[in-house]
Amino acid sequence: MGSAAATEAPGLSCAHCGLPVSVAGARDLDDVYCCHACRVVALIIGKQQDEQGRNLLRLGFGTLLAMNIMMISLMLYSGSVEAQTIPVFRLVLLGLATPALAILLPPFLSGALRECSAKKVSLDALIACGSLAAFLVSAVNAVRGSGAVYFDTATMLPVLVTFGKIIESCAKTRAADLMHSLESLLPDSAQRVTPAGGEEVPVAALRPGDLIRVRPGERIAVDGRVREGSSCIEEAAFTGEFLPRLCCPGDSVLAGTINGTGSLLVQAECTGAELLLHGMVAMIKAAWCNQSRAERIAERAATLFIPVLLILASATLVCWSLLGEPGQGLLSALSVLVVACPCTMGIATPLATSLAIGRAARSGIVVRGGSVLEQMARTDLIFFDKTGTMTEGRPVLQEIQVIDDTVQQNELLGRLAVLESAGGHVLGRAVAAEASRRGCGGGSVAQVQVSPGLGMSGQVTWQGTTRQVTAGTASFVSAAGVARPEAVSPAGEGDSSVIEVAWEGRLRGRLLFSDAVRPLARECVELLAGQGICSVLLSGDRLPAAARAAAQTGIARVEAPRSPAQKLQAITGSVAAGSCVAMVGDGINDAPALAAAQTGIAFCAGTDLARQAGNVVILSGSLMQVPWLIGLSRQTAHIIRRNFAWSFGYNSVALLAASLGLLHPLLAALAMAASSLTVLGNSLRISGYPDEAGLRQQPPVTGFQQSADQSSSIS
Repeated sequence: MGSAAATEAPGLSCAHCGLPVSVAGARDLDDVYCCHACRVVALIIGKQQDEQGRNLLRLGFGTLLAMNIMMISLMLYSGSVEAQTIPVFRLVLLGLATPALAILLPPFLSGALRECSAKKVSLDALIACGSLAAFLVSAVNAVRGSGAVYFDTATMLPVLVTFGKIIESCAKTRAADLMHSLESLLPDSAQRVTPAGGEEVPVAALRPGDLIRVRPGERIAVDGRVREGSSCIEEAAFTGEFLPRLCCPGDSVLAGTINGTGSLLVQAECTGAELLLHGMVAMIKAAWCNQSRAERIAERAATLFIPVLLILASATLVCWSLLGEPGQGLLSALSVLVVACPCTMGIATPLATSLAIGRAARSGIVVRGGSVLEQMARTDLIFFDKTGTMTEGRPVLQEIQVIDDTVQQNELLGRLAVLESAGGHVLGRAVAAEASRRGCGGGSVAQVQVSPGLGMSGQVTWQGTTRQVTAGTASFVSAAGVARPEAVSPAGEGDSSVIEVAWEGRLRGRLLFSDAVRPLARECVELLAGQGICSVLLSGDRLPAAARAAAQTGIARVEAPRSPAQKLQAITGSVAAGSCVAMVGDGINDAPALAAAQTGIAFCAGTDLARQAGNVVILSGSLMQVPWLIGLSRQTAHIIRRNFAWSFGYNSVALLAASLGLLHPLLAALAMAASSLTVLGNSLRISGYPDEAGLRQQPPVTGFQQSADQSSSIS
């Protein structure tokens, strides 16, 4: 990961593991790496297949030489070699160590020179300096025939670090596997249906409007709608739902999903770069480049750690030399350089975040960066929109009330359907469906004016006559100057959603709608309460309808009716009061509130505007993914805190032991590798975070709020 000040290079990926990279001032964009481990491994094993074979052979040969050096050194340490032959063995060690270092050190020297040219000091410089210092002192003493030699330390040090970096790089590659698997979901070709018949064409040749024949077992190549046939579609890669979805004519399908046993004719709506699949990959790449505050702190700590380490190593050498033991001082200084593990701070934190973002994406959730996860972990107040979020979002027309006796139900319904065709409100779709069923739809509308969350007006032409129609809430219709008969009170009683319809200055009738609550809405609210999060229903609907939905879902606090501006005010007021706020919604009127909340969660079934406003996108309609994602974010925060605690604790103890001469350089190298593997293993636990079913089986979690508060010291 780059520094906080780094400018992002869109589309730039690590040349080894494939993770996106933010790079400041990169000169060669074809050779950019996300971390030290990936660069070292790429330099050691190469990027091309033939190059990998040669370099792995070199690494194996260098390791073999280092192991032989270690065996001969152990013989010398044990005293089993006769005194007169010791100088010969030392020269043999020199002869073995010279080619071993020529093989093992170039990647570290290259990295050190590269960092020095950028006025930085990295782990490369530490390894190169320590290994070369041990080799040069040993070479001089071997030629002189007196003094200690450290050829084993000089050669085994780069070997141990190299294999540690290979393991670390493999962990980073695992974090990128999800993105690569998503990119491979699209088929290479599809059968396009034309008047001349079917033809097999590359996916890149498909255009919106094309008709695609999807055969049983094939992957769908476009985002579109089913025109003919029915089949079960497997969408687990997008929604995390393992059960297939039955699709019939009129239903939408996504590119990359798998067709079941039926044959489908699909009309393409999105192709190429406009596919949801490509948008999802792009959002995940952007999320990996969006560092959290914890990642930036870890990166700065790792950067400052290296100069402090060099000063401590120099001070150790000087102190031991003043005590009359320069040999011990060299070993202790070398141990100080080796035992410290800045990678636990600089790598493990972003790795944990990357794995969490990947784990969420595997369940059909796109999180736009580590900072979003960090905020979500501290959430203590969550606002839910009602229609389309806590409810099914598919309201059914319950009743048509005609107020003006000169108007028939079909005219009232038909004119409203024509007007609503110019908007995107969910109630409008129910009106259009009923008008189509009755055969009273059809017409045109002009000069449309929309007030989100309140209503709309326009000139509606229906069956040859044009009227200025106003429809919406009672207050919206009254504000338009519509006369209300004395015997007709404003719609307010009951728990149904109501649209009042007027034209020519007179109220003509009302339409009443009902909307079912989502099956798992109550369970979602209960799990959130178990996580210490208070839920609020924030709706633009009438209070009785909102109160009914709140009672069914177990939400105690209701704010309704609320306009988009009032929703925004509720969010900003709660944030100003010190709450960490999340907002869940899916409509146009939710977009300002989604953008204002610290965490805006949008359902993919919602409008494009809502998906752009939210910094979390749930690709399925499952409310259970909200507490699941909050649990994942808190688990990630907990793992990052443990990584920080281990890193600072380990480095404090290890550096003290090394400076006091209690740690041999080889043991220091092993301790450093063990420390890296400990933190990496802790981070990799995120990949095994249970799915929604596992979350439901767990008892309500208490104490999360305390953990979240503790994390503020880091973030």
